[in-house]
Amino acid sequence: MTEGQREAPDRPEAERYYAQHAPLDVEGAGSPQAALQAAINEGARHSWKLVGVTQDPTSDGVILVWDTSGFFSG
Repeated sequence: MTEGQREAPDRPEAERYYAQHAPLDVEGAGSPQAALQAAINEGARHSWKLVGVTQDPTSDGVILVWDTSGFFSG
């Protein structure tokens, strides 16, 4: 329990993990690899740790799972 939750127990704790959809279309980035690298760079700018990647079954993309508050994260 965080200090903020002690003061406001009805307020949920901030989410630790963030799922980001990364489309791998070649229109904007030029190649699927460039699109994926751009998404990874975005998470790195936040100092997040990439903990999982899975193919999105509904589109031509992947889902990146980031740890936003772990030991290695900001």
